[in-house]
Amino acid sequence: MTKEYKSATPNMWHWKQASPFSQSVTVGDQVYISGQHSLDKNGAVLDPGDIAAQTQNVFESMKLSLEQAGLQLSDLVRLNTYYVFEGSDADATRYWEDMTQVRLRYFPDPGPAATAVRAKGMPYPGQLIQIEGIALRGESRSNRQRIMPEGSWDWSIAVPLSQGWKIGERIFVGGQISADKTGATVHAGDLDAQTRNIYHYIETILSEAGSSFKDVVHIKVCFKYDSKDPASGKAFVDRIMEITEEYVDGPAPVLTAFAVDLLYPGLDLEIDAMAVVDQNRQTLTSSGSIGRYQPAVFSDGVKAVNEVYVAGQTALAEDGTVVGNFAHQAKEVFSRVQNVLLQGNASMNDIVKLNLFIVSDDGKTEDYFHQACDIWAEMFPQSRPAMTPVQVHELARPELLFQADCVAIL
Repeated sequence: MTKEYKSATPNMWHWKQASPFSQSVTVGDQVYISGQHSLDKNGAVLDPGDIAAQTQNVFESMKLSLEQAGLQLSDLVRLNTYYVFEGSDADATRYWEDMTQVRLRYFPDPGPAATAVRAKGMPYPGQLIQIEGIALRGESRSNRQRIMPEGSWDWSIAVPLSQGWKIGERIFVGGQISADKTGATVHAGDLDAQTRNIYHYIETILSEAGSSFKDVVHIKVCFKYDSKDPASGKAFVDRIMEITEEYVDGPAPVLTAFAVDLLYPGLDLEIDAMAVVDQNRQTLTSSGSIGRYQPAVFSDGVKAVNEVYVAGQTALAEDGTVVGNFAHQAKEVFSRVQNVLLQGNASMNDIVKLNLFIVSDDGKTEDYFHQACDIWAEMFPQSRPAMTPVQVHELARPELLFQADCVAIL
């Protein structure tokens, strides 16, 4: 399938150094938009520390990227927002609402399925927000179905966002939290109940789309960092994955997990999902003896229709130890991504969207990000996917500094 890659134009933002990645990738009826940043054409941060101004900047950048593909904000079906707020949980809701008052000037009605989480940081100091998205064009755009089940949770202020969208065989499920109609947390302090409540919401969305959990190809788990479940004593991420196993029905999906802060006080996790209806879907397993944090029931990759979803790849050895420094981990992670794709007869050049999750508590996020870009350009000079880089609090295992997942289209 022909892919069209769009680079930044002179009037758009740029990274501080040359990047091997595209602003957007168009393939078939889908347009993947890279994470959009509040930067100028030289990579300097615009309006550092000003969330309202930066929110406006990233949405204006999103508009430009969509216009390159002949689209507009109303064509978005998925929107992921990563934002930075270092205050208390009690103040986070007000901060989100202030940010969202600006976002409301841009959200179409009906809006995309959306996920918004508090990240640790961005590639450059002073950045407070980043957005990425998937848009549709042509007949798919005209025939999409909005999914808004009765009884779902709602946001603390009125927004036109959607719980899900169905487009043909694809179902986009927005970030689900354990909340009620007012946005208040449900089951605060009970990780098991919150996790099962979220999966109830996901199952309801899938059911209204004529689907079920057996069609899920990708699960993204955003868990509260440095926390343990008081009932089981397990790290949040491990207990969440255990409960997630209960919902696996048929071919196993892929899973990506990383640590964030959450929006409302008392929330322990947020989960979004992607489903593709394909009776001939294929699960992929990485060749060789390597370690991974996902339980054995989950796949390394899933091939459905003509798309390949690759799970979060890390540099864990088979004995659970972590391989090397950041550069070593990045090379290992990219090699593992390639290995999974090969099992589905895909290559790195087929990747349309790449996500990079970076851990850095020593002020090296910018350096790590540039290292990852350089390593990618050296290893795969012909691969130019859309890309989103985020600094997260931690990954699923201590000492992991880097994780990547991706979507490829043959």
